[in-house]
Amino acid sequence: MKLRALFPVITLVALMSLSACGFRPLYAEDRSGQSTTTDMSQVEVTLINDRVGQITRNLLIETLTPRGQVANPAYTLDVKVSESTSEQGFTKDNEATIANYLLEATYQLTRKSDATLLRKGTVRSRTSYNIVDSDFASLEAEKAARRDTARNLAQQIANQVAVGLRANP
Repeated sequence: MKLRALFPVITLVALMSLSACGFRPLYAEDRSGQSTTTDMSQVEVTLINDRVGQITRNLLIETLTPRGQVANPAYTLDVKVSESTSEQGFTKDNEATIANYLLEATYQLTRKSDATLLRKGTVRSRTSYNIVDSDFASLEAEKAARRDTARNLAQQIANQVAVGLRANP
């Protein structure tokens, strides 16, 4: 019973300690009224080769600039994507029943005005899909896995872009 009475006090102390340690919400406006969301709309995503690269680029653009791209972006995001598939779960006849699909991307976020590198790194996304007797069903499962993995990868990159923009105003 006494613990319930202390809960609001403990919560208040915890919130105050977060502000004292320099914690800043990633997408909140700063004192000047600038927000990470506004900065993210200033990012131009360069072309990415092959089909999975195109999917990833389109998903990145949707995530970074949901209201549309600006005419003169202030930042450039360069992404290189590589994909691989490994078969798992073999039957007695040595036929695979499961496949792991892996996407790996290296990215670089640069400021256009002075070519300053704001953030770079590597992100990975993986998913599995079933391989069945029907070739059509297996191809559709692979296609869905590719799209899901690209969406996850794009979200990870967008998060890293937000961190890079927030750390380098």
